[in-house]
Amino acid sequence: MKVVGNQAAQPSGCRRDRQPARHQPPEGSDWCRRRARRRGGEAASVTAFGGAPQTTRLSSPVHAIKPAYDVVVVGSGYGGGIAASRLARVGRRVCVLERGREFVPGEYPRTAAQAWDNFQIDAAAGRLGSRTGLFDFRRNEDMNVLLGCGLGGTSLINAGVALPAEDRVFDDDCWPEPLRAADALDTGYRRARQMLVPEPLPAAFGPLPKLDALETAAGRVGADFSRPPVTISFSDGINSAGVAQHACRRCGDCVSGCNYGAKNSTVANYLPDARNHGAEIYTEVPVRRVERAADGWLVHYEPVGTGRENFDAPEMFVRADVVVLAAGTLGSTEILLRSADHGLAVSDHLGHRFTGNGDVMAFAYNCDVPVHGVGFGEADVSDRDPVGPCIAGLADLREQPDLENGMVIEEGVVPGALSGVLGEALAAAAALGGTDTDDGALDRARELARELRSLAADGTHGAVGAVAHTLTFLVMTHDNAAGRMRLDDDRLRIEWPGAGRQAIFRAVQDRLFAATDALGGEYVPNPMASELLGQDLVTVHPLGGCAMGENARRGVVDHKGRVFAGTDGNDVHDGLYVCDGAVVPRSIGVNPLLTISALAERCCELIAADRGWTAAATPTSSPPEPPPPPRPGLSFTERMCGSLTRTDHDAESPFEFTLTAVIDDLDRFLGDEAREARIAGTVEAPTLSGAPLVATGGVLHLLVDDPADADTRLMRYRTRLTSTQGAEFFLDGVKVVRDDPGFDLWSDTTTLAITVSEGATGEGPVLGTGTLRIRLTDLARQLFTMRATGAATPQHRRAILARFGGYFAGSLAQTYGPF
Repeated sequence: MKVVGNQAAQPSGCRRDRQPARHQPPEGSDWCRRRARRRGGEAASVTAFGGAPQTTRLSSPVHAIKPAYDVVVVGSGYGGGIAASRLARVGRRVCVLERGREFVPGEYPRTAAQAWDNFQIDAAAGRLGSRTGLFDFRRNEDMNVLLGCGLGGTSLINAGVALPAEDRVFDDDCWPEPLRAADALDTGYRRARQMLVPEPLPAAFGPLPKLDALETAAGRVGADFSRPPVTISFSDGINSAGVAQHACRRCGDCVSGCNYGAKNSTVANYLPDARNHGAEIYTEVPVRRVERAADGWLVHYEPVGTGRENFDAPEMFVRADVVVLAAGTLGSTEILLRSADHGLAVSDHLGHRFTGNGDVMAFAYNCDVPVHGVGFGEADVSDRDPVGPCIAGLADLREQPDLENGMVIEEGVVPGALSGVLGEALAAAAALGGTDTDDGALDRARELARELRSLAADGTHGAVGAVAHTLTFLVMTHDNAAGRMRLDDDRLRIEWPGAGRQAIFRAVQDRLFAATDALGGEYVPNPMASELLGQDLVTVHPLGGCAMGENARRGVVDHKGRVFAGTDGNDVHDGLYVCDGAVVPRSIGVNPLLTISALAERCCELIAADRGWTAAATPTSSPPEPPPPPRPGLSFTERMCGSLTRTDHDAESPFEFTLTAVIDDLDRFLGDEAREARIAGTVEAPTLSGAPLVATGGVLHLLVDDPADADTRLMRYRTRLTSTQGAEFFLDGVKVVRDDPGFDLWSDTTTLAITVSEGATGEGPVLGTGTLRIRLTDLARQLFTMRATGAATPQHRRAILARFGGYFAGSLAQTYGPF
């Protein structure tokens, strides 16, 4: 066995570059002396050494989305973050749409309750959980997938191992010919390393029991042991995007989100760099499909959490010259499948060549040696011995005579948020499917004592006894990439009969059993991937579905990531790209993040070159002034229906809008006589457009004084409208709230007189006038869309809604008298 120590595990058959150093002050400076004194203790505040703290939000409110951009990037993981950064750097107006919400350090789950609140499960029977939950688990009959959902994508919950693929992976003729060249990804790898800054766990961070256990196991199976490069900061400093990062606390909770700002997810580098160069980033905006427009593309989306679904409102859309799909293997494939159902010409290979990258997870349970492979969770970092990063070691079994038989084995850490149930879960899994590797009465007595101790542990400190003696194995190898994704009732499903019965997985089991035997443990296969449950495999590294190919008969995109425009030939859709793991046509055999990043870097370089776009020369960027912190506010969605009469003829035509109003600072709203909220949404008006129009950049003045009548208040709606063909209109509407004879409160507050004019400013020729009203059923739905924002607790949310309700009711009482 060869021990590489702190060197990155990169055998001679891999494409590699020198690891870049983190941008920080020189050795011997006051900063470095302070860092040295802090080793082993609490790190200083991120603001103590300059840079933008990671608590600075990158995303903007959804109502700020403009009608059109040069580039729309869908997704924000490695592919999306890279596309946003690189295309913003060449001076393009870039918009990033991410389906998940934005997390900042301190908001990732630490407890079982928080973890459960962040789980969403999609199965054949239906969905469970929040659509913006951090952990997105897709349950299928043959293959299950765990994805990250949030700004940063799966980079938020991966372990950050940055290994290049073996050169032999690219010898496979499933790749387009340009990517089979020996140096095809050299530049991409180099650029990705410059931004992600992977490095091995330094020896100075001390011994880790789980690392020692993996080294022992590696010796038994004849693997080369090393510390692989991981995208984690091991020193305080300011990175190339101007973001301040802490040194790793060795808490082990990398895969439930880093609460200390040490992990180099895309939210710490590529996405801030994109924002620094003018990109606009929007979260909780799932994209449904793309559609070819006369002069570019329409990206159709449905905002989450606005209540538009209560009204069955049409999709919103944004226009773009270039669209980069980087929503992940499942997301990008789903978007293209749905787009194909709406008429987009694509290759018949769409959805095919799905691979789980040969992922296998298993456990060496209740070993004879301590492992300490459970994260801290809510425990204080000073109360426990360090666990280390989720993955710090590598048992390398690549460079086999047959590429397909190679594999890597890494040790993992179970998030501390799950420690409270881990004792029972592992004991049950061992009882159902475990195999003990040693025997003897004394050994069994010791194992039983450890198991009883872990079962008796409380939920706060569950990492004791058998649990503290359990090593998590994470394996990547090569499967046959024979999975297929398809839409079933508009939901993505994965089919791969016999996926878990491939011969390579039996070989993996044999290796892991031998590794467990070296530790005197009980071998336990992944309980989520057992034949007993009717499920074969679980992957956290899904690849394929929009696979690269030489032409449309062999793939979905070409070597540049351009989507083929049909089932045959080399014609492509101009301006439509896929730039993430979906383009990878086979298993990589190692953690794929670095290869995905290199492919994305190459794709963006080619996009810019083909269009003559020149990148900014400086490798670093400076953050703009941080926006003010979020303030308590609220939002609601309203639908009004009626008719519009064109000025050029007398016939009435249906007119309906569904608009979301956002008050981003309730204090400012109540203190300002303008009472201004932002509005955005959709308008359905057949006399203007055969398809729904999108309303953007709108303003609602809510119950403001009428300058012409002291006894009257107004609700004024003003917004720009854009059709799918690019035509622009302006909607100006007013509700007149005045106490006339009789009971008129209902009609005043639910009746809107509208004027529609040509152009985007409201100063063009008037096209028509009309009247809209709120139906009683729609008002009931509207009440359920009221949502407090910027509130940390349910009590605070209720207080915000009560305060707004008091203002609204009080204003009406002033006009109409006591109710």
